[in-house]
Amino acid sequence: MGGRVTDAVFRPGSVAVVGASSNVDSPGHDYVRSLVDFGFRGPLYPINPRAAEIAGLRAYPSLSAVPGEVEYVISCIPADGVLALIDESRAKGVRTLHLFTGRFGETGKAEAAALERAVKERAAAAGIRIIGPNCMGVYDASHGMAFRPDLPREPGDVAFISQSGNNSVELMLHGAARGLRFSKVVSYGNALDLSEADFLDYLADDAATRVVGAYIEGTADGRRLFDALRRCARAKPVVVLKGGRTGAGSRTAASHTAALAGRRQVWSAVLRQAGAVEVDTFDELIDMLVAFAFLRDAQQTADNGQQTTDKRPTGDGRASVGVVGGGGGRAVQSADVCEEAGLRVPKLPEAIRATLREKAPDLADWVDNPVDQSILAGSGVSGARVLELMLANPEFDALIANVGEDWVLGRPDAAERMAHLVDRFAAIGRQAGKPLAFVLGPADSPDETKWRAVEGGRQRLTDARLAVYPSVDRAAVAVARFVAHGTSTIG
Repeated sequence: MGGRVTDAVFRPGSVAVVGASSNVDSPGHDYVRSLVDFGFRGPLYPINPRAAEIAGLRAYPSLSAVPGEVEYVISCIPADGVLALIDESRAKGVRTLHLFTGRFGETGKAEAAALERAVKERAAAAGIRIIGPNCMGVYDASHGMAFRPDLPREPGDVAFISQSGNNSVELMLHGAARGLRFSKVVSYGNALDLSEADFLDYLADDAATRVVGAYIEGTADGRRLFDALRRCARAKPVVVLKGGRTGAGSRTAASHTAALAGRRQVWSAVLRQAGAVEVDTFDELIDMLVAFAFLRDAQQTADNGQQTTDKRPTGDGRASVGVVGGGGGRAVQSADVCEEAGLRVPKLPEAIRATLREKAPDLADWVDNPVDQSILAGSGVSGARVLELMLANPEFDALIANVGEDWVLGRPDAAERMAHLVDRFAAIGRQAGKPLAFVLGPADSPDETKWRAVEGGRQRLTDARLAVYPSVDRAAVAVARFVAHGTSTIG
């Protein structure tokens, strides 16, 4: 249809939900409830010919019965009613039609694909942009736009575009538990009109967005997608999870969103040349969004006048990492996974040993990097203090701090110790002039007190806008890729 995504797609002046319902288990109710609960900033019209009121709002028997113009329509009606809805929408001055409605080209049926083409043609003739079909639509909490009532209410600066509706919901819920908050999210389904390229183009210029994530199964225009990816990645970090990389995945993608998935090698080359960061799993996608959302904060702190870390790694080209916390076994494993992730794990610098020697002479020549927390016990030198020394030492480009929850939870005053340790780490993290990731494992305990101690610690760290990972393996990979991405864009 041509034309770019405008603010009206995410921030419409008025919304009608066609197929709104009083049934609390229906999508037609969820959309109305979400918009009400999020405080949508304009008139909201539930459309249902058999209801007088839905979610406390007056319902209308048809779109035509709504007084005045309607800017944005959400369709929750069956596919065979969409052509008539477009005609009605044209008469009401609708600019955007979001089709939650599915059962179009993704079914593989010829008649459904033909209906999808007819919908595209009729909407284009009416000057109406389409999101979908077969998708959840848009989220912009700052304007009261949402597609589920349980999504984060607090706006943020991470955007996410997803060809899958469930992936968009899962990323927001799981990402929120890691501290992520979102500027804009869109589930665009079959991409009949507005596509991943359109949304990437928009987000490249969106002042509210600092980091972009994407889940893409396929595209109808590879060249346009490449150009949009490259433009967006030049403006801000872009992390992409490609769905349908395997034969089975490609087949499933076709039945999910009618996407033509393409060969994995081609996609990887496109993403690399565009400057995007490719990930292989959903966990990696969240990990890298956390890295760019929060490790970048530490980088900006350095740029604003503390320690400077905006340099390329020296020597063999790998970034040097310092690791603090955990027992001897975890220290060994940390060294392994950091090197395997592409980081360099240097010995503890002499300058730090000299400082330790003043406080704990017997310890200075024993402790090394990664720092074995069990060696420090009773020495008068804490892991937090060593972390501060590493942050101040130019030998290290990045840091990983293990909270060491298993040792802490074994003490009689576990909850108090955990809170104290995490608060000490959080205070250091807020002032860090280098990328600093924290490792705090899952609360795998049937003991409610221990579970609450761990979850409370995690909440303290995420509230401080710090990057928290469930394992040192995942922290090491995220830090390595974050630093590599930064050095590849210097200059």
